[in-house]
Amino acid sequence: MELITAYWPWWIGALALGGVTIGFTLLIGRPLGVSGSWSKVVGWREERRLAKSAADIQPGSEATHDAFLAATLAEFGEMGLNEVEQAPGENAAPAKTQAIPWTAHLIFLFCMFLGGFLATWFAGNFHLHFELSALHTRFAGGPVQSWIALLFGGMMVGFGTQMAGGCTSGHGLSGCSRLATASLIATMSFFGTAVAVSFFVEVLAR
Repeated sequence: MELITAYWPWWIGALALGGVTIGFTLLIGRPLGVSGSWSKVVGWREERRLAKSAADIQPGSEATHDAFLAATLAEFGEMGLNEVEQAPGENAAPAKTQAIPWTAHLIFLFCMFLGGFLATWFAGNFHLHFELSALHTRFAGGPVQSWIALLFGGMMVGFGTQMAGGCTSGHGLSGCSRLATASLIATMSFFGTAVAVSFFVEVLAR
């Protein structure tokens, strides 16, 4: 299988990535993150269950207020209960950020797929293949081993993005553009590791 190595000019990619990052933040109200969107889509049932549980206990409702007073009385006694009743404004629940529906994340992921498909289609490079290319089978030694390596690699990527609180798009684009310390450290870590591992694999392949 021939590899397509002709890419668009770098400045078009820069403008496109910058526009997507800014547009996503303006429309969704959250920083761009592909792994975060995928996590929301995969865990939509859990998100719905948590939303339902939160709706059953609304801050400021009479049931919640009574439960709070009962817990305060049991923990701190009459003195603590009197302090709460004398300063009710200080115990108001903070404003809750409205959650983005998982369908919005699904549309975002689908548009990523659609954009790649359309770009390849109009460039005349779209071909449907079910076999792995030489690039994938170069290091694993065969189709079965390659599929196992790809599956394991994908699982490690998912684990790493959850552990680091973001992926290359979340930290590298959204976080670094805002000069977030955690994103700068994360980006240096995964890019530095990727470069080191690529050199190491290249040495093993010789």
